[in-house]
Amino acid sequence: METIRVITPAQARSSGISRSTFSQQPKRPASIPAHRQQEGATLIHAEDELGQEPPKKRPRKFVIGLDYGTTFTSVAYVVHAIDDKTPRFSSREVKNIINWPEDGNGGARAQVPTEMFYSPVPIFRVSNHDSDESGSEDDDKAPINHPVSRSRAFSASSYEEPLGHLWGYEATHQKYAANIERGTMGHVQRAKLMLVDSKHTAGDRKMLRPQLEFLIGKRTIRKHSKTDGVNLDDAQDVIADFLVNVLSHTRQQLIELEDLSDDCPVSFSITVPIIWSPRASRIFQASMQEAIDRTKFGTLAQLFIVSEPEAAATFLLGNSHTMLAGESFTILDCGGGTVDGVTYTVTNSYPLRLNVEVGKPIGNLNASFPRFSLTDYSGDNCGASYLNDAFEARLLERLEDEDYLDCNGETREDIVRLAVPEFEDRQKRKIDISKRPVGEVRIPGLKGDDIRRTQGLAPKNFRRNYILMKQDDYIKIFLPLLERTSRVLEDQLEGALSQGTNIKKVFLIGGFGAAPSLRSYLREYLAEFPRKRNLPYDVELITINEQESVTAIAAGAALRALNLDQGPRRQAYSSYGFLRIEPYLPRRVDLPGHKETKPIIDRFDKNPYVTVIDYFLHKGDIIPPVSRYSPFKCIHAFDLDADKFRCEEILYANDEDTKSHYGVDHEVNRQAQEVGRIIVDMTFLRDEGRIQPKVPARGARGAARRKAYYEVIYDLVPVVEGRDLRYEARFPPNKNGQVRQTSQISIAAAFRPGTG
Repeated sequence: METIRVITPAQARSSGISRSTFSQQPKRPASIPAHRQQEGATLIHAEDELGQEPPKKRPRKFVIGLDYGTTFTSVAYVVHAIDDKTPRFSSREVKNIINWPEDGNGGARAQVPTEMFYSPVPIFRVSNHDSDESGSEDDDKAPINHPVSRSRAFSASSYEEPLGHLWGYEATHQKYAANIERGTMGHVQRAKLMLVDSKHTAGDRKMLRPQLEFLIGKRTIRKHSKTDGVNLDDAQDVIADFLVNVLSHTRQQLIELEDLSDDCPVSFSITVPIIWSPRASRIFQASMQEAIDRTKFGTLAQLFIVSEPEAAATFLLGNSHTMLAGESFTILDCGGGTVDGVTYTVTNSYPLRLNVEVGKPIGNLNASFPRFSLTDYSGDNCGASYLNDAFEARLLERLEDEDYLDCNGETREDIVRLAVPEFEDRQKRKIDISKRPVGEVRIPGLKGDDIRRTQGLAPKNFRRNYILMKQDDYIKIFLPLLERTSRVLEDQLEGALSQGTNIKKVFLIGGFGAAPSLRSYLREYLAEFPRKRNLPYDVELITINEQESVTAIAAGAALRALNLDQGPRRQAYSSYGFLRIEPYLPRRVDLPGHKETKPIIDRFDKNPYVTVIDYFLHKGDIIPPVSRYSPFKCIHAFDLDADKFRCEEILYANDEDTKSHYGVDHEVNRQAQEVGRIIVDMTFLRDEGRIQPKVPARGARGAARRKAYYEVIYDLVPVVEGRDLRYEARFPPNKNGQVRQTSQISIAAAFRPGTG
């Protein structure tokens, strides 16, 4: 095993460095009574009369399914006994989180808008790493500059809760309020689309970038990316802030309704779009970790990630839609932002396991993303929220000449915006454009046709204070999005046919999937599809009720996490390695990266060193459920007067093909991102006399310029357990070292979604 010398500034400083939070278990809520007193009744227990505590309920395990959607988010859960190793639930037994604040429907809605509306008050978030590495009297004694990025992921933060920030339905109501008191730049919608680098999300990302840049400038959110502009990493805080509210509400609901206590373990199963890259999944993981830390609810240990369509299929096929191995079907997920299509073949009925079939190619979504073929997926940004945009555009078109409405500081755009909630909550959920719908929209101050006639103006289907809507209006609003949705479906059906796969069932899910206009349009489309292609079979459109349409993915995520058998093989789609500072050996043929990296002279031994990344887990590796890797020998140097001997190791992930021993800034490591760190306090070695200062040998070249220092040596051992990566600092080094410090991160994002 090669000995590598590692010297970093943080390790040579005496300033306080707080412990890494990866291994800290979040605190759960305080214990609550195991029984409840019914309203209006008095319960007397024999134990109470004897002065004894009533028996406590046996702790149970909570499995939370989270569907973080583009426009709406839903949460579902199941509860089972801790000792039940093979829990089985039907789709009907999964419960949903409701009672979202200000949902306007008596708390019955099982989803919440994925929106944040920040107040003008700045939010100061100081990462532990920032505070740890400042103000030290030994700052000028650091041997070299640590060439690493600012910590981006898996770090706890000192966080001040913002004053008056809004989320969910509160943010939606504020958006449509008559008087918006805060700037709309703080109203962030569709943040999820920042994580998808594709053509059909380009427009939304273009709108989001200036908002994120504005919030970064106001210190409301942090800049996580290393680039000058705003990219997907910079959406992390917005996502985390929203998830904090979601998890807080979920925890409170479970305390009140399910007797959640601090004895109950809580695990998460999260869903991701089928086209998300491992990097996008890691960003979402980081947001989840921060939300868990801030709410003290659950843990990210053994996080399970499943694709959104597979979660939906798990729910649907567990809901009396039995399919046999070998059968194929298409999932059309029509949400508020995106419409996604994917085709599966059943490979196993129980536990349900699916194989992704190919559809029509859609171009290069993400060339570095190998978990699915680029032909597996079809999608477009034509979800239900864009109906609102089309509704506003149609009203403004109808009001094009009504400039008299622009008065008292209010414009036609303002008036139309106030009409959207009625359309959102009622009209678009009930209108079927195939049935000649009519309606009306209130426009205060609008002149009716009777007045227009007296003024010699042509009628425009106006009534005083109302625009009258006819079928043509609704067709202009709905039809473009319906046609785009059908093309997403067509890509799947045509692609399956080209591969010799017959699709006889299409499952329609998502909030938009419950819209009568879309259902009617797709039924007509599917009735024509077999006839146009001379197919000897029909294609059935399978729909579910509106509630299940919006909760199917979250519920399926909870169900899928209960049984991980026969999942995808455990192949890594990312590499993981540690930052190392190695002796500069440019002539070594097995270290080609050294000669391409600029060395730095160490101030202790005056020898040249290079800062590189050494990978131990490589993209493409098949990872057993438990994998222990060879130790890294770590050597740290400290000044004689250093207050503390705190040693730091930094973990990187890289989604591209990687090579070890290349500079951290080399092209090979262009996609490398810091994902974790461990800090080990080894001061006891000096205090207990277990190490002595090293003194340069007499007569050695440059000995006069050298000075004595302490040297700390220990092993760093990475261990993969399931979907977690644990790394341990062991001293003394070699075989029998004692674990001095441990850190752990989830590497679920490194595997194909659905991997156990």
